[in-house]
Amino acid sequence: MRNLVYVIIALFAVAACSHDPDYVLSEKKMVDLLVDVHKAEAVIESNYNIYNNDADKKKLREAVFLKHGITQEQFDTNLVWYGHHIEEYMTIYEQVIERLKAENEEAKKLLAEDNSQTMSQPGDSVDVWKQTRAHVFDTRQATNLLTFDIAPDENFHTRDYFELRFKVLLLPKLAVKPQVYMAIRHSNNDVVYNQVDVTREGWCTLPLQSDSVSSLLRLYGYVVLPVQPVQGKLYIDSISLVRRHYNDRFPQVSTQKSLPESPDHEQHRNWQGALKRIKIDS
Repeated sequence: MRNLVYVIIALFAVAACSHDPDYVLSEKKMVDLLVDVHKAEAVIESNYNIYNNDADKKKLREAVFLKHGITQEQFDTNLVWYGHHIEEYMTIYEQVIERLKAENEEAKKLLAEDNSQTMSQPGDSVDVWKQTRAHVFDTRQATNLLTFDIAPDENFHTRDYFELRFKVLLLPKLAVKPQVYMAIRHSNNDVVYNQVDVTREGWCTLPLQSDSVSSLLRLYGYVVLPVQPVQGKLYIDSISLVRRHYNDRFPQVSTQKSLPESPDHEQHRNWQGALKRIKIDS
């Protein structure tokens, strides 16, 4: 009887220490869900010809939510909650990465962090991102810069379409918005580039298309959080950079710009110069 009392007291103590709202999925359920969400996104990215419209993409995502007994709205609500409990979310995300690596060879390619790979994967739609899939920015750090620089190989073609994509969590109120920049240098030294400010939480996408004549020499860019007068953190995850071979269904990237190579455009390939242009003193 005394042991039973101790058990009941222990259960009440555990319940009293738990402050998670009822709608928040447990760590294990969230890991299982995110693993399947990432697999679904990988299927969509790798099969653009099949999932080339929002309706088909939505059906696949809804199938994942149905499997786990939740709705899109409940999933979004959980992301918001975990976005405000970032340490717990990062613990979950580390488990997701390990699960994906262990379960699926394709997921290993999508989550690869091995920069020693010299040849990209062939195919019409391939994720060429080789770095970590998540990054934390701190407004008090003077070098808050996530950069990438990819040397194209024989699997890159003229008119290739690129899409840098990631999910933004816990975006603080900022005096200067985070900026995303991506550029392509061609064999004739012409540069095309595109950039966008991060203004809200959720998915951020930056498209860019290469020239129809000249081959690619470099694909490079950055995500930067300028130093701010107030303290705060920005967390992004699910980073991908998908290369797609051209077909006539791709919309024209109206926001990208083109410029010839000249000394005046040196800043477009200088990361620190880019940071200084938008930095404000703390």
